[in-house]
Amino acid sequence: MHWKISRPYWATEEIVIKHTLYKTNQLMIDNNTQQQLKNIWNDYLKTENRVVDTKGRPYDDIDKSRKKAIIEIRQMIDAFLQGRLELRDFKTNLDSYNKQHNYWGFTAAKGQMFFNLLTRSSAGDMPNLVNLLKKVLAEPDSLEDALQKMTLIFNYAGAYKQTATDKRLVANPMSSAYFLSYFWQIHNPEKWPVMYSSIIISFEKLGIWQSHATSYDNYRFFYGLNEEIKRIISQHAGQPVTNWDIEHALWYFAGTVTVNSKQLKPKRMRTAQAEQTVIEEPVLVEAPALEAGFALSDYLIPRIARLVELGASADKSGSAKGHEFERMVGETFAQLDFDVETLGQGMGREPDAILKYPAEHIAFIVDAKAYTNGYALGTDDRAIREYINYYCPRLKAAGYTRIGFIIVSNAFRSDMKEFVNEITWTTDVKRFLLLTSEALLHLVAYKTKDKIPVTQIVEKLISFDKIITKEMIIEEFGDY
Repeated sequence: MHWKISRPYWATEEIVIKHTLYKTNQLMIDNNTQQQLKNIWNDYLKTENRVVDTKGRPYDDIDKSRKKAIIEIRQMIDAFLQGRLELRDFKTNLDSYNKQHNYWGFTAAKGQMFFNLLTRSSAGDMPNLVNLLKKVLAEPDSLEDALQKMTLIFNYAGAYKQTATDKRLVANPMSSAYFLSYFWQIHNPEKWPVMYSSIIISFEKLGIWQSHATSYDNYRFFYGLNEEIKRIISQHAGQPVTNWDIEHALWYFAGTVTVNSKQLKPKRMRTAQAEQTVIEEPVLVEAPALEAGFALSDYLIPRIARLVELGASADKSGSAKGHEFERMVGETFAQLDFDVETLGQGMGREPDAILKYPAEHIAFIVDAKAYTNGYALGTDDRAIREYINYYCPRLKAAGYTRIGFIIVSNAFRSDMKEFVNEITWTTDVKRFLLLTSEALLHLVAYKTKDKIPVTQIVEKLISFDKIITKEMIIEEFGDY
């Protein structure tokens, strides 16, 4: 089947694209890889089909939960498609629902963030966007129809990217494969697989993935691989398997989520002459460790990749280690596209850096703490107040109307809640963030990988009201 696409954003003249539709005999997986896939399936079955959520907690039955969620999400989609729900309300309702029932990872960059950026870019073209979305969010009649729909939204988003002054502030056209396949799976889970990043990672590990220049060619190839894998595993298992079965097994293989929970320590008994006292030792329970579905080092420059290691080092003197850690924190924030003014040691009683993003009048005062055993406020409260009282008036005079304070450390020994509440209530600092070094590195990796604009990063950061860990960043920006 051929059809003409008039001047897509990545082309300079009209071209004709041929979509090769999937046929089993066109896509072969060699015998060694087939055996690997069977081993992956067997390993997954040994976990008793265990699937964990984005916080590393096991679902009782994710497929059952999804089936219930589909009923409610379909009602929203149908209301929008039938004109009973405005686009703004549809987008907001969907976001709220998925934050409570995040069974597909839609809250991340390729889902809700793509949706937000697309609607923001289309503010002056809303009727056309609404008509386009009503066309492409409806279930396709066939794979050919699906590819045509994906071509439409790929080119629509691409047109804004082509003309944008800052391309980080517009939707990434390549995200349209995940975005649309999510909606199509809500319509028909048996037919439409969702194109998750973690599944692409699995395909890359197996050596069977080929990346293409457009989202629709990626999805065509992805769909074909998924169908072939279902056929191989169905024959191996002796029974039909679903898109969700394959998805869960490949999630497990990709290692997107791992859980490391420490066992509770036993109670220790002490016996006195007159009575028996039970003393419970303090118990440290390690939160489930959520891992990104990619190698962090692939998206970090080598120098800043050492940030966590430096913060934990006991080899250097306190002052030398602290000075290097402070400079490296500033360099890491620069990777997020902030203008960074480095202060810190040698500058008198100063914070370590000032972050500025003039386009949105955003600024943060930053203090970096290289404490091996975790940072506690101690007597630093006075210094922090001095930083705020000195720099807030100057930042406001320079036009920065949104000012925050960030402390970066490998770990925190408390959430400093009372102090944070006092600062945000009595000063011009309206957000006070405690950010772990690991979380900061993950922010940079996701920003680089998915081309996330700094405004979206700031929006996510200021929504947190507790210590920001890498798990929280992965939950917000990962897409399974």
